Amino acid sequence: MTDARRFVGWDLTDPFARAPRPVDEAIVDGDGRVRFSQRVWPSARERHGLDPEALAEAFAVGPGDVVVVDGPQALANPGAKVRDAERKLRAPGRTPDVLPVPGAPFAGFVRGSVLLFAALRAHARVPMLDLDTPSLSHARLFEAFPGATWRALAVEKLGAKATPEGRARRQALLEASGLRFEDAATCTHDQLDAALCAWLGWLTRTRPGDVIAVGLPLTRDADGTLREGRILDLTLL
Repeated sequence: MTDARRFVGWDLTDPFARAPRPVDEAIVDGDGRVRFSQRVWPSARERHGLDPEALAEAFAVGPGDVVVVDGPQALANPGAKVRDAERKLRAPGRTPDVLPVPGAPFAGFVRGSVLLFAALRAHARVPMLDLDTPSLSHARLFEAFPGATWRALAVEKLGAKATPEGRARRQALLEASGLRFEDAATCTHDQLDAALCAWLGWLTRTRPGDVIAVGLPLTRDADGTLREGRILDLTLL
């Protein structure tokens, strides 16, 4: 597929759940081979905080890694209840203009994801699209919404992602797109979402014309708050 660069996909979970589930990670190598592992969230602090340095350590990124995350990178612009990219791609989770307090649906997931992106940019110095570079081929930390990309990738409607048929069809789509799953067993739907994220990262380097960034550019408030941000998706095939 390309050189020795790694393409990493994370399917985030809620770090503020009573028993947070590990984050499924897919790593795609230069030959398209996929291997899976997991990351573990650091313990939450008081008042629903996550230590930025602990986040950067738990989700360590290699110097050449291209990372694509299934989770929001930033808050909506002031006064907005949802980010432009989420509205356009019909994402079920809506990111408001302030960090949500865990408890409501998607709130802990959204909060953890926004904090993770901020930590990776500030402490791991991973460049993000628009804020650090205008080029897809130079940014190394992206956001994806697999639900939208699966719809774009499929010729016909896919089955539910939790069913054996739905998982098998999704895996077959990625295999037809160049990925090689060394384990013959069908992957879980979380692993497949992570693999799809990693594949989108690969596209930014090898077939940049096949990928677009949807939504408003990423910006940074004077206090450091990241806002909006574009989501990777496929161009019309």
